[in-house]
Amino acid sequence: MQQTIRKTLDEVAARIDAGDIAGARQDLLALHPADQADVLTELNSDKRTALIASLEPEQLAGLLEHLTPKERADIAPRIALDSLAAALDESQPETAADILHDLEREEAAGVLGAMDEAAAVEPLLLHPDESAGGIMTPNVIALRPTMTAAEAINYMRSTQPPEGDAYYLYVVDAAFRLLGVLNLRQLVTAAPERTLHELMDADVITTTPETDQEEVLRTLQHYGLRAVPVVDEVGRVVGVTTADDLIEVAQQEATEDMFRMVGLDEEEPFLGPVLPSVRRRLPWLSLNIVTVFIAAATISVFQDTLERAAALAIFLPVVAGLGGNAGTQTLTLVVRAMALGEYDRSQWRRVLPREIAIALLNGAALGVLVAVLAGVWQDNLFLGLAIGVAMLGNLLIAGVAGVLVPTILRLGRADPALGSGIVVTAVTDIMGFFFFLGLAALLISKID
Repeated sequence: MQQTIRKTLDEVAARIDAGDIAGARQDLLALHPADQADVLTELNSDKRTALIASLEPEQLAGLLEHLTPKERADIAPRIALDSLAAALDESQPETAADILHDLEREEAAGVLGAMDEAAAVEPLLLHPDESAGGIMTPNVIALRPTMTAAEAINYMRSTQPPEGDAYYLYVVDAAFRLLGVLNLRQLVTAAPERTLHELMDADVITTTPETDQEEVLRTLQHYGLRAVPVVDEVGRVVGVTTADDLIEVAQQEATEDMFRMVGLDEEEPFLGPVLPSVRRRLPWLSLNIVTVFIAAATISVFQDTLERAAALAIFLPVVAGLGGNAGTQTLTLVVRAMALGEYDRSQWRRVLPREIAIALLNGAALGVLVAVLAGVWQDNLFLGLAIGVAMLGNLLIAGVAGVLVPTILRLGRADPALGSGIVVTAVTDIMGFFFFLGLAALLISKID
């Protein structure tokens, strides 16, 4: 498949260079819309603009649906206002709302004013982009409780709901308040004369427009649902968040946490310009300089010890490397649990003893192994003893830091993933050097 996309990309680029925009469009439209999106994002800005201008609104809408939020935010402002408005009329309302959220306020107002389907999109713009209200679709299949199964099937046959919207059917009263839910399989297998009131499940898992998208994702995962209805303060159905929307949310949140743990900006493109990437990374690397100099200062305290036994320097990376890895393991576990809602403010009291126990066992095993290897290699059992005990102490520190650093950040209402990896690594480096060189200083008469 990638070979097909690459071949089409080359052909499209060549046709645009030759002025054959119609031919380039034909080559592009021969692909699935998801592959069209891949081709479009690989073109340079000028070629992309020329190709977009040649697409019909429904063609552009299908392509926009398959772009990532970051790609849409980059491409949408380059589309002519009337073309973008026509394309958004053909798009799902939630996609249109996402794109309008990414535009400048004046530009978004202009596009919305030119849209025929603005009324379906405007309610979604009232909610934050990362809330249930911001990601929901207002297209809800709402049925009355007095309908029979046969009547409901005939209604759906006549309205032709989109494929992705038809799995869950919501039963509402005259004021559109949610009464119950049933799935499509229940409906088509039920006796024709049975009413929806008899078939529906009145115990419906719901969310509100203000609920954060991460919380909605946890709800969907916890209950094994394909969609979650969004209701207002009086129980009226205002939209539905679907699994497709929330899969994208999960990818975004996972990427965000992964990047922030090492001090990267999730907005940084893989092959983007150099200088913006430098500006994003430099502050965290500058912070790292501070932590590295603290570690260096720790080593300098034991300069006399190192001069008497230069072999000690060989094992400094061993202490730092294993401690950093152990801390990152614990940190990853804790941040993931926080992201999934499995870790509340009091949970650290249970997690910390567990991680201490794991660290002690791992530290003892690795400490003995490293002590034997170092002692045999350098023919000095006291050197092995120093690094073995230091390894045990550093892994204990790694476990504690891996739990407490993200916990403290969260208590301070900061993102627990924000730079935690840098802080934990700094702690294990500094304490590892201190333990190892401090023990070596005590045993220096036996080591040198």
